[in-house]
Amino acid sequence: MTIGSTYEVMTRKPSLPAGTIRAVLFDLGDTLVQWGPVDHRLIFEQAAIRTYEIWAKRKRRMPDFRRYFLHQWFSLHWAYLKQRVLRREMNAMRYVRRACQKLWLDESETFFRQLLWEWYQPLAEAARLEDGTKELLAELRRQGLQLGVVSNTFVPGFVLDKHLEILGLLEYLPVRIYSCDTGYRKPDRRIFLKAVEEMGVLAREAVYVGDLYQADVLGARKAGLNAVWKRPNTAVARSQRLDDPWTMRHLADLPALLERMAGLPREDGKAERYEVPA
Repeated sequence: MTIGSTYEVMTRKPSLPAGTIRAVLFDLGDTLVQWGPVDHRLIFEQAAIRTYEIWAKRKRRMPDFRRYFLHQWFSLHWAYLKQRVLRREMNAMRYVRRACQKLWLDESETFFRQLLWEWYQPLAEAARLEDGTKELLAELRRQGLQLGVVSNTFVPGFVLDKHLEILGLLEYLPVRIYSCDTGYRKPDRRIFLKAVEEMGVLAREAVYVGDLYQADVLGARKAGLNAVWKRPNTAVARSQRLDDPWTMRHLADLPALLERMAGLPREDGKAERYEVPA
């Protein structure tokens, strides 16, 4: 396949010297944690019911459920549109709390932190892990690699951390960079550079794994990191006829790609070097 000029400019990288991979960073949704197709309206409605019931146990006077639902729905959608225009990440905590306050529903910071978890829980319940995910992270850590997450998300970091802990992944991921905390989203190079800075490694010593080609793969490479595309089985991904040599379908394929990137000997005794063809 002939690769277009734009693709060449954005993916061409110098060779990675053998043995210099020191860190692996993952995208969260549909890379490290799998959701697949989700009915967002249904998930939102389930979350609204849960949180409304929590409020009803604390407050004598409550708005009716429809009014509560619509306040939350429009508040978050307005925030999402504002985010798209300004290219700055929103934080759901701020908008959920503001929507509640407009209905004369207000409580402490501690209460709202718990409320945000209840908002997120229906989505958490829909998540799953690929077989062997924890074992993969344990093996990468055993090999001395630093591990972390860089994720575009409006869900507060403390909520995602709790979910990762429940899934048994948190201990393997000491560096976690969430766009709602930084204010900028992938493919902004700053979010990737913040992660490698916290890890104490150079950008070229890190590998980023993600499922979105533009935001994850090209974004990471523009920031100087190496990148692996975990190609999703979606109509959009299937329509992208990209001839990228650093592509995998499953997390279990990652160790073999990392060996190739690091220039480790193959069975034929030769070494491979990381160089995306021009």
